[in-house]
Formats: sequence, C-alpha cells, structure tokens
Amino acid sequence: MKRRLEGNRGFVSSMNRAFPFVFPVVCLVIGTVLPGLAQNLLGRGLDSTYVKTFPGKLTGRLYLSQKYTSFVLSTPVIPSPTLRFKPNSSLDLGIGATFNALTLNLAYGLSFLNNKGKGKTRDIDLQTHLYMRKWVVDGFGQFYEGYYLAPRGNASPNPDQYYQRPDLGIYLVGASIRRVFNFRRFSFRAALVQNEWQKKSAGTFLAGFQLYYGMMRGDSALYPSVLRPVFPEADVRRMRFVKFGPGAGYAYTYVYRQHWFATGSLTTNLNATFSKETFESGKLTYSTLRPDLLFRVVAGYNSNLWCVTLGWVNGSVSVITPIYNYTIHTGNYRLTVAHRFKTNPRLRKIVPETIKI
Repeated sequence: MKRRLEGNRGFVSSMNRAFPFVFPVVCLVIGTVLPGLAQNLLGRGLDSTYVKTFPGKLTGRLYLSQKYTSFVLSTPVIPSPTLRFKPNSSLDLGIGATFNALTLNLAYGLSFLNNKGKGKTRDIDLQTHLYMRKWVVDGFGQFYEGYYLAPRGNASPNPDQYYQRPDLGIYLVGASIRRVFNFRRFSFRAALVQNEWQKKSAGTFLAGFQLYYGMMRGDSALYPSVLRPVFPEADVRRMRFVKFGPGAGYAYTYVYRQHWFATGSLTTNLNATFSKETFESGKLTYSTLRPDLLFRVVAGYNSNLWCVTLGWVNGSVSVITPIYNYTIHTGNYRLTVAHRFKTNPRLRKIVPETIKI
C-alpha cells in the first residue's frame, strides 16, 4: 500500500520549502508551450505511411511500473568507494486510458512486496511525460525520505543486512521541454502512449531547455560514519542546487515487419549549475557548467488492436564541487499491455483530437 505521510512533520516541512520552486518551473513550461497552441491549426499532417493514428478510438491499458529517485555520492579528493543510495520504492499496478488528447492513469502501490530489510521510504513522486506532436515535456516533483545503501553489507556491521538512512532526504523539482523536428514521420506516442502505430523506421533530432532545483540532506554527514577514514573531513550534511540550460539529442525507432519495434532516445543538456554545500563548520557555494542526460528505451509489439511495451525512462542530474560529486537518478520502469476500442460518436465530439503542437 502507499505510504502515509501523517505524523512526519519534517518530511512535510521539507516539501513546503521546495514547493515555492514549482511555480516558476510551471510558468516556464506554460510560457513555452502556449505559443505553439496558436499554430495548432496550421500544422501539417503526418506521413501516414510511417505513422498510423486511431482517431475516435479509446486506448485502454493495464501496466506495472516502478518509479525511483536514487542518489550517488563520491569524492575526487581521496580514494574512496562510490556510495549508491536507493529508495525502497513499491511496485505499482495501474490502469489507464487515452482518448484523443486526453490521458488518465490510476495506480495502486503494492508495498507489501517490498523488502523490509531495505527500510522504509516515504515519498511523493510526481513524474509526467507529455508526448505531443511537435514537443515533449517532462516534469518532475519528487520528495523522498528513507534510503538504503547498495549493495547489501556496504557500511553495515552485518554483511547480510543493508545499511539504512531513514533521515536521508532527496528533493527534486524541475521540467524540460524539447522540440521534435521530424514529427511527420516519428512518433513518441506510438511507443510511450500506445495510441499510435509506428509502421516504418524513422528518427528525429531534438532540441530544448531544462530547469531544475534540488536538495539532499541528512541529520548527520551524508556518508556513513564507519567510512569516515576514507572520506574527506568535510562532513557535508546538506547540498542545494539550481540548474538550467539548453540541450539537444536524437531519437530513433527501428521497426521490424511493421509490428515489432525498438525506440531509443538520448538528450544531453549543458547546464549552468549553482550549488551550496552546508557543513557543521559553515557553507560553501560554487558555480559550474555541467552536462546532464535523459534517455528513453522502449521495445514492444504494435498492431491495429493491441500494443505491448516494456520501457525505461531515466534522467541524471549531477553536481560537482571540489570535495564531492553528487548524482541524482530519476526514472520509471513500465510494462504495459494496451488495447484499442471503438467509441460512441458523441464522445468523439467532446474530446479534441490529438494536439499537434
């Protein structure tokens, strides 16, 4: 079951401090997307020999997914192990539907399947990926507390147990928008929304912009106390950052005999990065240029009625200071089985066709 947040004032307080950064991100996305809406009626159509659409049909789906926000800490100062902190996230079972431009998904967390030896993670994970005709918008609002250190036995007095950090919190808010240039022959929606069908191989260049605000903190030093001899004396307890910058990439779908396909997308951003580390003895601020990556990998089967996909979306946000290297990985694994149904003509008049911005 989904974890409840009642009674955890520290967690709610941390979210309240992060939410003010959501508003400018939302304004950035809206300000970038809305001008394209004016061009909706002027957009040229798809090449139907490459992409088949299903206007007026309802795409229903059943899926299993697992979201995550993990954290990697290392130091270039002295030889020391790389620490990989992971959340004990639940597997979600969900149902959803897409009709024209409208999509709705509902999921139930199967937390009883979690490994209790990895501790308890309290989280709110808001990930949205909007695949429009000419644009892709990714939004993140992730608030996690409670991590374990992988692999088993690392920094733990018992080699058969996981080292746990219930006080460790990772918070990330941000958004990115990217232009799809070859939108007439390439469809993200075929692989990731299942309401279209990519019938021939095609690729496209991508270009856009992203903005992130993040924070990681603990009640004590981020690294385990037993590893103090192999880590710098500077025991950072909190790190905040803001990142923004342009990016570019490429996406390609390989189609075998019209039905079987594999889609891959890789985008890199060169971001201006401003960070602040908080130690017991004081604070240090830095500014650098850092690249970040976002990739999507999907494989599956598509036809007029059925679509089965297995996908992975992962984004990496990194911050480097003279003392520590920080990397946050956010993503989602998903297995989807979708079917397309005929609908009532009245419903077709209510919901608009797929937005072609």
